[in-house]
Amino acid sequence: MNNQDIERTLKQDLGIKKELVALKPLKEIPPNIPHYEGLATPGLCTQVGEVIKEKKVFYTTRENHMCYEGLIATGVCELSKKEYKETITELLETYPYHKDVDTAMRFYDQCIESIKPPKVENKCLLVGPLSKIEDPDLVLMFCTPKQADILIRVQGYIGDLFKGFGGSGGCIFTIRYAFTNREPTFTTSDLSWRMFVGLNENEMTVTYPYERLLEIAPHIKSTTDYVNNFASMFDNL
Repeated sequence: MNNQDIERTLKQDLGIKKELVALKPLKEIPPNIPHYEGLATPGLCTQVGEVIKEKKVFYTTRENHMCYEGLIATGVCELSKKEYKETITELLETYPYHKDVDTAMRFYDQCIESIKPPKVENKCLLVGPLSKIEDPDLVLMFCTPKQADILIRVQGYIGDLFKGFGGSGGCIFTIRYAFTNREPTFTTSDLSWRMFVGLNENEMTVTYPYERLLEIAPHIKSTTDYVNNFASMFDNL
């Protein structure tokens, strides 16, 4: 299957409405792709929202972000603990997602221990619709709980577990886990991710490493049909 086949089965068979967003960290700056203009506030979540609305493709670097978690998650940059604390102190004045800086740092330490950041090996992150990025690294899907359940069911069909998360720091759970562990994940994400991506109250984020998406794509239609017909199996009981 190629990108077009995958997009067709996710949109037509599974019924996902929003644009499928692809991420691809690059070791070199691409010569023929535009650099993202300006500062995305807070960061990658805003850029993903722009891709959904405008279907544009760009590469992004550290200077384009106020929050660096999306780039940390994909091995494009890193922050020292001192830099992180300074950033958190500033962010908490606008986004009070922890009661104080000490609490934020304890949460940060838990995230580092649970989902370790990758090594910095890339110079930028390519972001755009799945249909426009060949051989992406990760694919972001924004779907209903029922659609997420079908993807989890497909993963179980081929014998794999599917782990999910909730918590502050959307990129940590939507991107870093999938990128580092090469496993799909689903998450409620957090307030900033939901708002700036543009999710409605019935949508959640599912993230797939591209190679894992290729594995399950042939089984999406049959599993969707089974789930949609499941209730009718019990009509005569």
